[in-house]
Amino acid sequence: MKRILSAIILIPLTLLVVIYARPLYYLIGIGLLGTVCLYEYFTLMHAMKIRIRPWYGYGAFWILLAVLFHDRLPFFSVLVLVLIALFTSSSWRSGLTIRERSISVMAEIFGILYITLCLYTAFPVRFDFESGLEWTLLTLLIIWGGDTFALVVGKIIGKRPFAPVLSPKKTKEGALAGLLAGIAIALAFRHFLFTDLPLVHVIAASILLGIFGQLGDLAESMLKRAADIKDSSNLIPGHGGVLDRLDSLLFSFPVLYAYLLLVYG
Repeated sequence: MKRILSAIILIPLTLLVVIYARPLYYLIGIGLLGTVCLYEYFTLMHAMKIRIRPWYGYGAFWILLAVLFHDRLPFFSVLVLVLIALFTSSSWRSGLTIRERSISVMAEIFGILYITLCLYTAFPVRFDFESGLEWTLLTLLIIWGGDTFALVVGKIIGKRPFAPVLSPKKTKEGALAGLLAGIAIALAFRHFLFTDLPLVHVIAASILLGIFGQLGDLAESMLKRAADIKDSSNLIPGHGGVLDRLDSLLFSFPVLYAYLLLVYG
């Protein structure tokens, strides 16, 4: 029941933001979500006994997000400066062995890049393309629908483990059902609502999103298994943490952005 109530509240809210938010407010929303995701990621690192510095991560995340929003051209220069600052400050940390400092800075860098680069791509997908709103909504529908069908089918008829080391409860039957459901949902919404989107690109994108959405979920499951934690947090009743809800989208939006940029044009 908690899971259903959370979905009833959060799904309409998300759709309203995607449809009506102006670019700056949309980016701020991405930044707030990313901050919570980083907090949950750092929680996982602490559970692994990795002594990271959260405030460095938050600061670097917002700096990189602001640079990407203002002008993407100098992003890599700023990124290099951020990495140098992280390495330099980590080298002088007291109370940690050299091994602990090295592991800490690697965990910090990975978390910053993982959340910043993967989450930010939701912004250009929405605003850099004439049909960005349609593609964004379609992505959300594919991932949400695919996750739901994968969960239901996996519980009812799932028998063969899909990735037992990373996520013991996921099954091949559920994964296939999620992929096929995502394709069917994409075709249905394209037929009734998003008629301007070319059919061949909708099919191709739905397949990519279905595959990489599940890979994103497994990637976060690997971190949780390593930390021996079931959910990244308890922020969303019945769903776990924000990172638990966005893990599939963190892989989906970058893949979709690359597809739209390189293939769809």
